[in-house]
Amino acid sequence: MYFLLNQNTTPTELGEINPNTTVLQWLRINNLVGSKEGCASGDCGACTAVIGELVVENKKQVVKYKSINTCIALAYSLVGKHLITIEGLKEGKDLHPVQQAMVDESGSQCGFCTPGFVMSLFALYHNETKINLSKINDALSGNLCRCTGYKPIIAAAFSSFNEKSKKPSDYYTQNRTKIKQEIIRLNENQKVSSSYTNNGNTVRYDAPSSLQELAKVLSENPAAQIIAAGTDLSLEITQSLKEFSHIVNVTSVKELQTIRDGHSELEIGSAVTYQGASRSLFNYWPDLEAFLHRFGSLPIRNWATIGGNIANASPIGDMPPVLIALEAKLKLRKNSNVRLVKLEDFFVSYKNTILKKGEFIESIVIPKPTSKEQLITHKISKRYEDDISAVCMAINITLSGDQPTSVRIALGGMSGIPQRAHQLEKVLIQYWNQDNLTQQAYKALQKEFTPFSDVRASADYRLKVSANLVKKSNLMMKGENVTDLAETTQASSFLEA
Repeated sequence: MYFLLNQNTTPTELGEINPNTTVLQWLRINNLVGSKEGCASGDCGACTAVIGELVVENKKQVVKYKSINTCIALAYSLVGKHLITIEGLKEGKDLHPVQQAMVDESGSQCGFCTPGFVMSLFALYHNETKINLSKINDALSGNLCRCTGYKPIIAAAFSSFNEKSKKPSDYYTQNRTKIKQEIIRLNENQKVSSSYTNNGNTVRYDAPSSLQELAKVLSENPAAQIIAAGTDLSLEITQSLKEFSHIVNVTSVKELQTIRDGHSELEIGSAVTYQGASRSLFNYWPDLEAFLHRFGSLPIRNWATIGGNIANASPIGDMPPVLIALEAKLKLRKNSNVRLVKLEDFFVSYKNTILKKGEFIESIVIPKPTSKEQLITHKISKRYEDDISAVCMAINITLSGDQPTSVRIALGGMSGIPQRAHQLEKVLIQYWNQDNLTQQAYKALQKEFTPFSDVRASADYRLKVSANLVKKSNLMMKGENVTDLAETTQASSFLEA
């Protein structure tokens, strides 16, 4: 099985490897050690590399480059793609413009995090023609630096773009057509199915390319572990040291990568990434843009899928509460049998769902909003981006004049599953114009939820902050000027840098 690696249009063979091997492990085994392991969970960005893959834009196939966390991406997911690492930027004796800018602006001290920053800036360099602080901030949202500070790195981003028109195109721009042709050829000829045996143990890997193939593989192997991007599931490999005996990757299934914009509903394939779905989601729910920036860093949004976030059934997954509030349904498939279920009925208990053996999520179906609906979302976390929520709340409210006629509220982090808050919905309508809304919300939450205490927050904190989020939402709907302290703090920190 083959992929393109750095400045080489001759395909690189992945080799005989355990399907549980991550991209980062493969790189370091093959002496490409510029990418570092800092966290093994996609939190620090020291392992950042760039993936080029075929996408359709304006009805034409193009190669789109995006930053990813190699520590939580499986090496087999490279097949048919183009991987660019820090070793692939220099041309002869000349540094790439983003590397040179980092040198000129003193953007590195110890250097451990520097390759990751450079690769994030490289992706920005290729994907944008003009930049501003907001775009730089988003591009670097998955990278942490403990010694240099961000001011010189941000300066390097501006510097590389200021010099862009004066510099010759880099290798990847000059060879864009050749690279695209080779990736097309790779994807036409490769069947991704493999087995690996070591010490008597056999591990299988399948990446079907059609719905029919996927259904067949799962029908024959109902106990196989389904994986999409694996931004959460891969942590069982990297941190819990678990090894899956049969992995079925769904991200190559064409039907699961589509978005259908229908008359009354938006249907998103379960293997569509968050970044891939963002334009469609923002078109109907523009307030989701700020929320998805809180959801995760750009490398996570580039790689993570909405279907994977749901199927993982984490009680602190951020998107399920939003989709529950929006009355989303799931299309579940087993062989040719398809059933449509409400998302709020999908979760049974901690990490358990109604999925049957061999069944998978085909798509997420979301009713389009009416002109009177408004979606309000809140995420409480210690880091602004790329952090797990203490509490996630989504409120979908319909107003008649200045009074609510219907409310749907869902929360994450408040029980063993993402859960709808029926009692809280009644309280919000009943006490909409009363001063004791917060107190009544707290009482309703106590009756309906039994939060847990962990390192992120105590149970009582979760109850209190949720009650206050209800009041905050109430003030926002009434047109009060409610400051988002997290956004204010984040913006000021960069302006002061």
